Amino acid sequence: MADRAILERNQLVVFALGTFHAAVLIVALVLVLYAAGGLASLLSGLTTIAGLALFSALWLTTVWSTHRTLRGAFTVAPWTSVPLGIMIPRAAWRGGVNGVAFLACLGLILAISSAFNGDVGVVGFGALIFATVGAAFAFVLGLALGLLFACVDLALVTATRAILDNENSRP
Repeated sequence: MADRAILERNQLVVFALGTFHAAVLIVALVLVLYAAGGLASLLSGLTTIAGLALFSALWLTTVWSTHRTLRGAFTVAPWTSVPLGIMIPRAAWRGGVNGVAFLACLGLILAISSAFNGDVGVVGFGALIFATVGAAFAFVLGLALGLLFACVDLALVTATRAILDNENSRP
């Protein structure tokens, strides 16, 4: 029974951190596009269904990547958790894989959206760029963001453990 409670708690932590990562990525993207002046033109050309599909793809790949990264990281005793030397490279790798997975979803969603709009010629050229330069760029960007989010996650988990280990903070 205790193992099931720990498993459910760990799944909740992974879900919360993955959702936090997706939300931060969306906010950062909106801020960058707004500062560059491209937000209005992007939103005017994006349908509600395509926008929802893009957010869902980002959220799903990010939560999946967070789950794969944090496997074994949260145990009852902190000294039995995954060592930092394993966690950081795992976070970098999973971040890169997340970047490429989201790029693949992005390409698929945009190809379907373009096909419905009648812009099929753009899809072929876009697929070529997505498959080559885009994948390498997405992996490197995802790797850097994976490292950044791993540091944030470890800081949050450390702070939470410090609060929960404090006798005064217990009910």
